[in-house]
Amino acid sequence: MISRSAFETILKEYDEKQLNAARMQQQKRAWIEEKVPRLKEIENRIAALSVNKAIARIAGDSSIDASEEIRSLKEEKKTALAAAGFSLADLEAVYECDKCHDTGYVGSEMCSCLKRRITEVLYDQSNIKAILREENFDTFSFRYYPEGQALDVAKQAVSTARRFIDSFSSSDENLFITGGTGVGKTFLTNCIAKDLIDRGFFVVYLSAIRLFDILSDAAFGSRKNGAGAVSAELMKKYIFDCDLLVIDDLGTEMVNSFISTQLFECINERLLAKKHTIISTNLSLKQVQDNYSERVFSRIVNKYTLIRLLGDDIRMKKKLEDWDAARRD
Repeated sequence: MISRSAFETILKEYDEKQLNAARMQQQKRAWIEEKVPRLKEIENRIAALSVNKAIARIAGDSSIDASEEIRSLKEEKKTALAAAGFSLADLEAVYECDKCHDTGYVGSEMCSCLKRRITEVLYDQSNIKAILREENFDTFSFRYYPEGQALDVAKQAVSTARRFIDSFSSSDENLFITGGTGVGKTFLTNCIAKDLIDRGFFVVYLSAIRLFDILSDAAFGSRKNGAGAVSAELMKKYIFDCDLLVIDDLGTEMVNSFISTQLFECINERLLAKKHTIISTNLSLKQVQDNYSERVFSRIVNKYTLIRLLGDDIRMKKKLEDWDAARRD
């Protein structure tokens, strides 16, 4: 999880953004007022009339109605600004995020820009960015797949992955990537994750073990104290709300009834919310059915696109190539 100090640093970044926006607005406004001397007088008059109108309404006095004069003054303000080459928008602060005005929150909900910033920090901490620089579509190679079925399947898998990315905003597709050890499941998943992160989507990438640790902490109370980490509940919210959740290496965790229930809740809630999920695993569909539950199996079979990669252990092939190259040198 992201540390409390890192989270506080991010919030300080947002405070600085707001201060910068306010400073820029003040400077711009001073310059506009210099060019449109009548502006301040008009705004002061509108403010005074609005206050008098509000006081009269509270007092039950309907005889005071400055609506027409306020409307006329607003038109005069707009005309005066236009004559000097400005608009009403030029008086407003300019924020990096128009949705939250650089506060990080829209109402009580965390803004997507803050979620992305937290994800960036999480990825920096987990070294995932370094991994994605190495494992992406630019470095993907078909040469490790044997001619024939394995190669044909790999090409189809990449085609499916690219379609998944291109239709991400308009579809609710999910992927279940399976195959033996080292056949490129995680590499392909990394390719997809990098492209979507680069396009600005909120991606949460977790190993199955890490995922269930977080869900367990959220259910039973974090094993870490408040000073050590942002709450597991907040992390659970990211897991359920992110644009794409990647669950890597499903089946490496210790499976029990709690894990099975949590997996069902996770994938089912995301399906209901039309959020995308990718699951990579060495398990076959039959093993998923046996290890977890009929409900989990049913959701995956009916709601996920299946990609089954074939071939030999690519990691081992690369190691053998490195050893051969070192021996030749």
